[in-house]
Amino acid sequence: MIALTALTRLGDVVVAASKIDDGSEAGDGFSVVETLFWFVGVPGALFVGIVVLVSVATTARGPRYRPGLGWWAAPIWFNGPESADTAVRTAVPTSGGGGASARW
Repeated sequence: MIALTALTRLGDVVVAASKIDDGSEAGDGFSVVETLFWFVGVPGALFVGIVVLVSVATTARGPRYRPGLGWWAAPIWFNGPESADTAVRTAVPTSGGGGASARW
């Protein structure tokens, strides 16, 4: 039974190999202009398109802070009290120092 199945499969392979498959006959090749278009022009256009998309997103975001320049943005107090001005005016300095001085 196994030998019969193997022979049947072998016969299918031989028949399939003898058939002309789509693409087995070479068609007309590309001209120089078509080759340059597909292998230089299209990838170049994709590259330029991606560069433009990235540049537009970066330009729309606005200026970035650069080291050495003054800070131009308004201060923001994250997770602080409701009234930052009142908290700063009523703050009491500690006597121990603390913080980066490591004098707790």
